[in-house]
Amino acid sequence: MKRSVLSLVLMFVVCGSASAVEHINNPATPRDGRSTLELQEAWRVGGEDGDTLFGLISSVATDRDGNVYILDSQQSQVAVYDRNGEFLRSVFREGDGPGEVRAPGDMMLMGDGRVGLVQEFPGAISIVDAHGNPEQRITVGGTSGGMNSLTACYASGDVILVSGTHQSQGATSNISLRENFLECIDSDGMTIGQFATNQTQYNFADFRFTERDHLPPFWWCFAASDDGTVYTTSDRDVYEITAHSTDGQLLRVFGREYEQVMRTDQEYDRLMGMVKSAMAGAPFQPTIVVEKSESVLSYLHRGLQIHSDGTLWALTGHGVRSRLTGVMVEFDVFDSDGVFVKQVGFEAPHEGQDVGVFLSGPDHVLVVLGYFESLAAQFGNGATFSGEDGEAAMPEVICYEILR
Repeated sequence: MKRSVLSLVLMFVVCGSASAVEHINNPATPRDGRSTLELQEAWRVGGEDGDTLFGLISSVATDRDGNVYILDSQQSQVAVYDRNGEFLRSVFREGDGPGEVRAPGDMMLMGDGRVGLVQEFPGAISIVDAHGNPEQRITVGGTSGGMNSLTACYASGDVILVSGTHQSQGATSNISLRENFLECIDSDGMTIGQFATNQTQYNFADFRFTERDHLPPFWWCFAASDDGTVYTTSDRDVYEITAHSTDGQLLRVFGREYEQVMRTDQEYDRLMGMVKSAMAGAPFQPTIVVEKSESVLSYLHRGLQIHSDGTLWALTGHGVRSRLTGVMVEFDVFDSDGVFVKQVGFEAPHEGQDVGVFLSGPDHVLVVLGYFESLAAQFGNGATFSGEDGEAAMPEVICYEILR
């Protein structure tokens, strides 16, 4: 395939491997240009005026039949709606038994209709079948478990991805060693492949929390295609997406020319406030460091998503701050070879920084109001994104049809 749009294609040999890894540096302008798509509301659930009240919506997903799954972490259950917004059923409930879970942080849909929910600690995934009947509980690290916590999950066919932290005791009792990770696991919870890690520690005698070290982008910014290719990013400051095989082998690295966004004072204060509120109950005085720059890929927005046509859609710091009139967000779209093919904006009456935006099949988009309050709540201690004086949006999911 001829790649005239590429400004640079480099090949190098991975250390310890005879296979070459392709590096693709795309220009800032996509090959096929830029377009804006109008969205028309199809249905909505939740909100102040809705018949259904959600507590905290931390994840939404769409299956191959167009059914929409909404995870309410506060109620520890998943509500399922058909493509027309008609309620079908609820699966899971709060508890510690089969088909039960407490404060799940994320959700995955498996190709055979099963649904999995992540429990943070000890890190495990509870799985039920399409009707809510208990199927399995996967403990990360196998039956022995260990000091493992989970942050997020994703499934594509038989591929199960989990992100989180492996914890171990340091040289002294006040040191906790932590390896943040993104891995593929098997049905027994054992690691098949690893795609990103960073090494950190908690020193409870001199606690220092830094966004750069303790909120790695790969915790939320990852996806897998139908053929099992896993995509993620490790460096918040570089537009670099890595593609891996399921066993962790690096296949290619790609991105594009990009000028990083600086956070406004309000944006900086909002994130700092969230971290401070999460640590308000700690029995020590932490030092907190939040970056002035926004991460290239907006990891808190789940910045990498697979479209139903197999393309990879990336949401950047610029993309959630679209300067186009009426445009909520603008995605960068890459093909399976890593070529930057187009930019696609969605017109909708929302600010991209304040909502969660999720692709839903070929013709729909799900917008989650109150998404960031739900995300903040996962950090515990009453953490909030809106701040003391802000008013959080009532959790609501709006399904939009893409007008062609």
